Amino acid sequence: MQIDNLFYFYQLVNHLVDHEKFEIVYIHKSQTEVWLQRKNRYENQVIRLTQSGFDWKNQLKADYKHTIYQSEKLAPHFLGRHIKLYNVYVSQYAPVDDWEDLKYPSKLRHHKFKEIETFYIDKENRQLEQSRFFRALEIDQIQIESPENIWEQERMTQQLRAKLVTSYNKQQRDRQRVFQYGKPLFTYVILGLNVLMFLWLELQGGSTDTEVLIEYGAKYNPAILRGEWWRIVSSMFLHIGLLHLMMNMLALHVVGTVVERIYGNTRFFIIYFIAGIVGGVTSFAFSPQVAAGASGAIFGLFGALLYFGINHKRIFFQTMGWNVIGVILFNIIFGLVVPQIDNGAHIGGLLGGFLAAAIVYFPKKKKSFQQIAATMVTISLTFLVVDYGLSNESVQQKANQFEISRQLQRINEFVQQEDYELIIHTATTALEQEPNKYQAELLFYRSYAYLYLEQTSNALSDLQELVRIAPNKIPEAHYNLALIYLDRKELKKAKTALEKAIELRPNNETFTSLYQETFEES
Repeated sequence: MQIDNLFYFYQLVNHLVDHEKFEIVYIHKSQTEVWLQRKNRYENQVIRLTQSGFDWKNQLKADYKHTIYQSEKLAPHFLGRHIKLYNVYVSQYAPVDDWEDLKYPSKLRHHKFKEIETFYIDKENRQLEQSRFFRALEIDQIQIESPENIWEQERMTQQLRAKLVTSYNKQQRDRQRVFQYGKPLFTYVILGLNVLMFLWLELQGGSTDTEVLIEYGAKYNPAILRGEWWRIVSSMFLHIGLLHLMMNMLALHVVGTVVERIYGNTRFFIIYFIAGIVGGVTSFAFSPQVAAGASGAIFGLFGALLYFGINHKRIFFQTMGWNVIGVILFNIIFGLVVPQIDNGAHIGGLLGGFLAAAIVYFPKKKKSFQQIAATMVTISLTFLVVDYGLSNESVQQKANQFEISRQLQRINEFVQQEDYELIIHTATTALEQEPNKYQAELLFYRSYAYLYLEQTSNALSDLQELVRIAPNKIPEAHYNLALIYLDRKELKKAKTALEKAIELRPNNETFTSLYQETFEES
């Protein structure tokens, strides 16, 4: 009887879903063909169950081929690879001719499916074939008994079918609802702020000008060490050049709108800024370069998508999974190959976004313990990275050397402006930083300013220190020393200093002329 087969079919499907942890992947509109999947550490299993029978082997074989074709069409819906496909028929009667050769496992050439095995559960051999099927799945045997009363059997069949279809429809609605929790708002607000800040930088002298970037809030380690921690946030809104801005804003538009739809507006806002802050402090800890850009926060949005993928694997891989993973891997590898890219900000932002997503979790859902734990981990990680950055002498020394080179550039400008007080102040500030590979140059410029301000004793002290630490570096230092000694009537010292200047630069007419006029003529 047809109702008996339907009862058995739906009872079998419900048992696999309720007790054996199979997930419904697809139900045909006829509601008599169901595809299930279960992935464990031993095997990736997909079952196609259909309530249909065939009189002849050639009919069964045609459907067998159709099943293989259908599996290829449905492949994007299944997780993982190396899948074994179980093709199960539930029917009143078996084909009248010999079909047994179709029972044997057969290899498949599809990139996801490795093998197909067929089971034909007809009424006469139901328990025997079911036992073979359950053994293949490595699950416990059960006895499916049909009610004797046909009306009760039909009622229970309808209940089982309704339960199955309702569960599948709810699953489909939930998947659609995942991308409808928020309408993008902050994505466009942040995008607009980035564009406005870029235009402002261009008006102030150019977004590629290092001095302009530092003045308006780029991540700059020496300034942060002086207490300007706000730069971790402000640098998220600055970009270095038009291409940098366009690439980041395109990524923000594409990824940001998706994340904001999944997590909602407020959660998106929190994720973005936590990711940006964690990315910024990671950059501070591992990179001495002046840095700016939204890439740390944008990588955090990718991290939030990875967190979504862990919790909604099937939706993630059906929609964007491998694209997201590919973009992340490409950018990390690219960052390792190209030293100018701030990979610390990228990796820090990625991890920060992942943790931030765990903190806020999903709309209308709560996992208190996990959210508290993620909060504690994020805070602890941020403080650990900051502490490491403060003690990372290699990075901070490189950053300080850059700061000193900046001060030298400013001193050169002050020389042109003949602002000797500023030369002394700037050089003195720079000389306080240790270690200092520009110490000789700074001492020379300061002594130069002291001479113009007629502070000869200070100039003499600086020049003596300069020739002590770097006797062969700046010939002009020996020349200026000679001038001071001559002014003080210390001829022997003046001659020694001038001879050293000529030794370092023998073709300098100023040096040789003074020597000839002072010592050879006398």
